[in-house]
Amino acid sequence: MKPKSAFLSLMAFAVVALCSAQCVSAKKKQYVPERGDYTFRTELVTKMTEDIDDPQAADIITYVTNKQTTDTLHSEPIPLNPNEWSGFGEIHEDDINFDGFPDLQICLGPFNYAGNFTYDAYIWDNEAHKFVNVPEFSEIFDPELREADRQIVGSFRLDNTIDWQVWEWRDGKLVKVKEGSDDIRDITGE
Repeated sequence: MKPKSAFLSLMAFAVVALCSAQCVSAKKKQYVPERGDYTFRTELVTKMTEDIDDPQAADIITYVTNKQTTDTLHSEPIPLNPNEWSGFGEIHEDDINFDGFPDLQICLGPFNYAGNFTYDAYIWDNEAHKFVNVPEFSEIFDPELREADRQIVGSFRLDNTIDWQVWEWRDGKLVKVKEGSDDIRDITGE
């Protein structure tokens, strides 16, 4: 082989190798969303039913958008008239699992005259770089995050009775650790 031909063959090989390395490098640099990349908005879907004259909350669609994609989350709201009750689809970004990353709470609406709001919850999984649903969270009425104790306290009022629950995260799972009832008159002294 002539020196010039050998040189050209070597150069062609080098160009192919460089292009292959750049293609592999480009694949390795795929976009991985971080928690701060996300924005959110909700849309409440209503429906009419035969036996009720007013619209009823039927679906809450949450649009979860990062720099490249938009995903949708669907939540089942309390079936009430949204013209008479508020809160449907409100988003709260709080750290519900106390790991330092804001998570999502999507309001499903009030359960009765005393409020008793419930929420769908999605925690940020920093290893998987996505939000993960926590089905147990919707069992907690009016959740109060107690960061110092790393607990979530829920309460449900009906007339003069308040039922309460204490929840904690154990091995990545939300677990009810305590519950009870109190008479509101005993608490307020009335």
